[in-house]
Amino acid sequence: METFSANPSDTELTAAIKAADHTAFKVLYYRYFEALFRFLWRQTSDEELAKDLLQEVFSRVWKNRENLDPQQSIKSYLYRIGHNLVIDHRRQSAHKPEHLENNPANEPAYFVEENFDLHEKVQTAVKALPEPVRLVFTMNRFDGIKYAEIAAMLNISVKTVEARMSKALAILREKLAPFLMCLLFLLRFKILN
Repeated sequence: METFSANPSDTELTAAIKAADHTAFKVLYYRYFEALFRFLWRQTSDEELAKDLLQEVFSRVWKNRENLDPQQSIKSYLYRIGHNLVIDHRRQSAHKPEHLENNPANEPAYFVEENFDLHEKVQTAVKALPEPVRLVFTMNRFDGIKYAEIAAMLNISVKTVEARMSKALAILREKLAPFLMCLLFLLRFKILN
């Protein structure tokens, strides 16, 4: 078992996991499971499927631990596996599109904000974005992943990431403009009263 600091870097964890250290694997899991779950849930709109895919991501990391390169970003590796699993699932269930539609009954409670129209409108607008554009937008804005990391995870150039983000923002600005103007007016009115 490899020893590492109290707050090990991803590089240290990757090296320890490569050496079959179960503790390092648990640390990696707890470090990334929540963000990776949110990413998978947004891509699938299905909580149970996202949980299944999340477990598969970490299962694959452990099964392929001997091939890990501590000099490569483990975070990028996790998201790349997750993204590929979503694509595989979509291909396998292409004849059942209902699996990919938003099903409010499957949404985790902490993602649902009752009676909050803006949240609903934003979610609808984001889901309507073209798939490659939506993926880049959600990875950056919801998961906080930097452009360079997204480019590495999706095997595209940083310029492509930038172009997709620009397109996403332009589309969202156009779709949400009327609603946002109304919201700003109401906020201003509340402040004045």
